[in-house]
Amino acid sequence: MPEKNPQNVVATFTPRRNRISVVTHSLHVLAVEPCYGGSHRAFLDGVVQHSRHRWTLVTAAARHWKWRMRVAPLALAEAARDAVARSQRPDIVFCSDMLDLPSWLGLVSGVDRDFDGWHLLPTACYFHENQWTYPQSPRSRVDFHYGYTNLLTALRSNTCLFNSEFHRDSFLAASESFVDRMPDCRGIHDFAALRAKSLVIPPGFDPPHEFAGSQHHPSGGPIRIGWVSRWEHDKRPDLFLQLLRRLEHCQTDFQLILLGPRADATPELSSIEQEFGSRILHCGFANTNQEYWAWLEQIDVVVSTADHEFFGIAICEAIWAGAAPVLPNRLSYPELVSPTSLYDSLEAAQALITSLACPTHRVALAKAAQASIAKFQMRSTVRQLDDTLDRLVEVPNDGTATP
Repeated sequence: MPEKNPQNVVATFTPRRNRISVVTHSLHVLAVEPCYGGSHRAFLDGVVQHSRHRWTLVTAAARHWKWRMRVAPLALAEAARDAVARSQRPDIVFCSDMLDLPSWLGLVSGVDRDFDGWHLLPTACYFHENQWTYPQSPRSRVDFHYGYTNLLTALRSNTCLFNSEFHRDSFLAASESFVDRMPDCRGIHDFAALRAKSLVIPPGFDPPHEFAGSQHHPSGGPIRIGWVSRWEHDKRPDLFLQLLRRLEHCQTDFQLILLGPRADATPELSSIEQEFGSRILHCGFANTNQEYWAWLEQIDVVVSTADHEFFGIAICEAIWAGAAPVLPNRLSYPELVSPTSLYDSLEAAQALITSLACPTHRVALAKAAQASIAKFQMRSTVRQLDDTLDRLVEVPNDGTATP
């Protein structure tokens, strides 16, 4: 992704490799990210590029997430001590939900004999996902330890930031449900305080400068349907395949642009390639940001059939490039667009897509969706994040982790 703010270079430290540069901004934020890859990395890099603060990143590679959650407190305690020794003491600690924050704070205090104030620093945790409600693979067994680790991190943080109202509310509900089933110690979990300090700040999307939200496709011809989600079970590619079969059965003229990262074996994608090969304009993960946005610009209608979505960055990007959205009426999608873009059944999705074959209707829906998501651009969401961190630092912290 092209650098938007070249002078705002950060110090990045990982257990295996260190990069150090220094800039001056109003706060010094120490960001601790155990899974620096994929959407976590894109979010953190975007924040650094747009933030008015100075950020030092302490990171680890995004692989083997269960192992990473377990080992990160120790590995990144050492890395944080080294980072602070090479720059300056932070004003605030910012982490993601992949960090066991109480363990990390205890360990970093133990390894840093030169600074004994780690437990007094304000802490903010950004929840990209949580392990209570993140869909399990059909082959996986639920391990409640990871969800409870998320809850302990939330309780210890001075503020918890969620990427959508849906995510915040579902996390709090799942946490309370689990605690209610515990054999004892239920009353020591202060959910009133946790709710009060749980805020929603969307991660935002960061379009290239040349995409100003004005691209639309008023021409006739086959309607170009786009898929931008991961090809994994929680995004329900099986329902997308059923939807395409419905569209073909009712003789809707369509073509396909199939993006999104994919697993090694995706049977639904293989079926789509076999059944609809003549309709496919593109099928593959875009290797560059420029290529990705070029394909997004060709999409008339972006479709989701997901069972899981805590925000929807890829959907926002497709809308911004000119696509009209057709999305389930659930999860975080009602926070993104109006009910006219939402469906409650595959039959309703099929009818909506068929109606969007009319260029005038399609462009009107696309423009309305763009207006709805304009506030989610990172230049706006990072400003909200910066303001939140400012307020957190202004409030004296006695180590009790209250809002």
